[in-house]
Amino acid sequence: MENWVEITIHTTNEASEIVESILLDYGSTGVAIEDPTTLEENLHDDFGTIVELSPADYPEVGVIVKGYINELNFDEETFKRFEAELLALGENINIGDFFKIETTIIQDSDWENSWKDYFDILNIGEKFVIVPTWREYENTENKYIINIDPGMAFGTGGHETTSLCIKNLEKYVQRTDNVIDVGCGSGILSIAASYLTDGNIKAVDLDRLAVDVSFENFALNNLEKRIEVDQASLLTKETKKYNIIVANILAHIIELMIDDAYNLLEDGGYYITSGIIEEKKDELLEKMLERGFKLVEETSDNGWYSFVVTK
Repeated sequence: MENWVEITIHTTNEASEIVESILLDYGSTGVAIEDPTTLEENLHDDFGTIVELSPADYPEVGVIVKGYINELNFDEETFKRFEAELLALGENINIGDFFKIETTIIQDSDWENSWKDYFDILNIGEKFVIVPTWREYENTENKYIINIDPGMAFGTGGHETTSLCIKNLEKYVQRTDNVIDVGCGSGILSIAASYLTDGNIKAVDLDRLAVDVSFENFALNNLEKRIEVDQASLLTKETKKYNIIVANILAHIIELMIDDAYNLLEDGGYYITSGIIEEKKDELLEKMLERGFKLVEETSDNGWYSFVVTK
């Protein structure tokens, strides 16, 4: 039986997505985030989607990010490199004066059970509900159901950036729109788009694992023939134009694709972005406007920002 290293990182919400990305780079099978603000929201949630959660399991400040890496792939030398990379974040971003890294060894059978404890049914926006594959859900309100397997990596859509994107897709996608999801991760945004348009949908990611995970999640939703998925670096391989370009990635990556996004967006279409922290948003928006985009809407959630722009 294989053992797993559970890596627990106490940091700020601002740093959490970058920490999550680093964990995945080091081979984490998945990432869980314990955010006390999410706990507070769901304790008062009308849908009753999360029950019997204890505030004692959540930090008083900041967030807890947990990753799971096979013990065979995470020796002492690897841990030292990992630790140094996380500490280096503090030079450019607030990681919190309470920042802390802890590791625990757990057995494979414990991993399979404990991982699922972090995920429950999640309502997003007016129309969508994200349902982990092991949960039962009675769709009494005629919601758009996104079935997802978070154990495969990349989360379940509970992060603020994903939620912001889904809410904006609800607002701006029209029934005939062609959509591309750039940096698709788990494929959640592409699945959401499939409910909103009869047009073509494409999902791209540079990471082969993300491409495979997206395809698996598309299959869970009977969309493997509906959504095209490809391994690609941002929009560099694209030649067709789209009505909607959505990208839930970090600000400096969004900046790299501003020109391609402008050239590939249909007139009157929308470029929906998230993954943007407050310190980066003004600079990024300025560069978008300089390229010719027009700001339609700026939204935020818990320190994360989303821009919807058009041309």
